[in-house]
Amino acid sequence: MFGGALQTAQRSASLTVALTMALSAAACGSAPPPAPTTRPGDAGEIGGSAVPMALRVSVDQPMRAAFSELAKRFQIDHPGTQIQLTFKSSPQLVDELGQDPAPDVLVVQDVDMSKAAQAGRVRDPAAFASNRLVIVTPPGNPNHVAAFADVTRPGTRLAVCAPVLACGAATERVASSLSVQLGPAQTQDTANAVVDAVAEGRADVGLTYSSYAHGEDSRVTTLSFPGDSVSVQRYSIAVTATSQNQNRAKQLVDSVRGGDGHRFIATFGFGAP
Repeated sequence: MFGGALQTAQRSASLTVALTMALSAAACGSAPPPAPTTRPGDAGEIGGSAVPMALRVSVDQPMRAAFSELAKRFQIDHPGTQIQLTFKSSPQLVDELGQDPAPDVLVVQDVDMSKAAQAGRVRDPAAFASNRLVIVTPPGNPNHVAAFADVTRPGTRLAVCAPVLACGAATERVASSLSVQLGPAQTQDTANAVVDAVAEGRADVGLTYSSYAHGEDSRVTTLSFPGDSVSVQRYSIAVTATSQNQNRAKQLVDSVRGGDGHRFIATFGFGAP
């Protein structure tokens, strides 16, 4: 009996000591364990769920379809990342780099990326894709167009991009390089409209970028032509210098520049850089 009483007393004393220590720690202001944190540029996890993080990506207009799909794939592979896409002309995107909200990733034409790099607004830009001018005709090429000069045949209704568009500027470069004088043409406000004009019978032939004619096989026939190299437009991608999500932005850039990214971009009619 005495032994049992002694054990009871010892347990009581131990509990008293433990309680005293706990109260003493509380009185001294001991902090609770730190909450989970995330590293800059990464979506972390709290309680097993991803912490949402916005990644802003500014993309040149011709890349709209490709990057809309790329964004979906990246978000699936990186839970918690929410990609916010902005599509405008390449020069306009570069001009807006100093405005809020600033993008984390920039995707523009080479010439405009060079300007951004010279101004110190991007880091390690790299070319990842290219576009080039093509001829589009009604299915089967009924007028047997084979060369750039063929689009100027008498009576041929030609549709071209407006000069302010990249595909319009490319058309002018090719015409100058090949010494071809383009006659009256239907000037379209978008590259897609050139394809539509031919597909709908309003034009006999059109000149547009390959990415816009890609996937339109049931509506038009797409032809390359000798001398198209001067029309090539390359696109570059880079993390911006002001990005607050450098790690995740670089992951997106790497995914685009990698082998899988190149193959995916090619499915939208873009060539290698």
